[in-house]
Amino acid sequence: MKKIEVLDLKREKIYDKINEIETRLDNISARRKREQKSILEKYIDTYDGFVVRYFSDKVSVTVKDGNYSLLDMYVYDEWKSDSRTYNRIDFSTASFRTEYQTGENMKWAAERFQLLAFYSKALADHMDDILAEFNNVNDKYSKLTEALYESKRPLNKEVREVNEMISVIEDENMLSKLMSEDGLTVEMKEKDSYLPSFQVKFDWELHSVKSIRGMKKSASGKSIDLQVSVRRGYGDEKRLEVIDVDRVRFDNVRSFISRNQNQIV
Repeated sequence: MKKIEVLDLKREKIYDKINEIETRLDNISARRKREQKSILEKYIDTYDGFVVRYFSDKVSVTVKDGNYSLLDMYVYDEWKSDSRTYNRIDFSTASFRTEYQTGENMKWAAERFQLLAFYSKALADHMDDILAEFNNVNDKYSKLTEALYESKRPLNKEVREVNEMISVIEDENMLSKLMSEDGLTVEMKEKDSYLPSFQVKFDWELHSVKSIRGMKKSASGKSIDLQVSVRRGYGDEKRLEVIDVDRVRFDNVRSFISRNQNQIV
């Protein structure tokens, strides 16, 4: 087994471990949200004639048969140092005018004020309990998530190192092919005459590139002299023109190869 294959296998195993941790983090987040939602359901009651929707950090009261929200109650938190604390619940109400002409039914306005009074009293009675229970849930799950993030950090470091080693080998392989007698050739797809463009310099782009061949690499390894074969003409007059391009940034070569890797042989 080649070295790059061994590294690929190692990388996959590390990613499997990282994915397992991320799955556990997602599950913890979902459990936290379910518990927070159940706290709001316990303390904030429904109201006849309106639809009450519960979320993990807010309660919305809407009119029946519509999405028009009359009232939203948000549970807010803030970060102090490294800790997160839920410290307030805010009202957000839809604005409305109570102007009416003689004979109009103002029952809807009375119902609106009764609704606001009902939920104002609910929060006055239970806000401290809601915030306390939210903070208890937060403390419980924060310790679990912190432990999982700690276990994930060395894996992230390890996979970065493996990726760097793989990248070095891929660059070496690419450079070896690039510096070969044939260089790298773009194979056109069946019934497709398209050939890609190559940004050789920031102000110079070559179109219809058929092949590239490395001629000389700089001492720093950051640039390379190239021979670029481009297609010219149309129909029976198609021909290849070889263009010498000095000191092409290796990043530009890597980008061209990456974008056209499925066509390059």
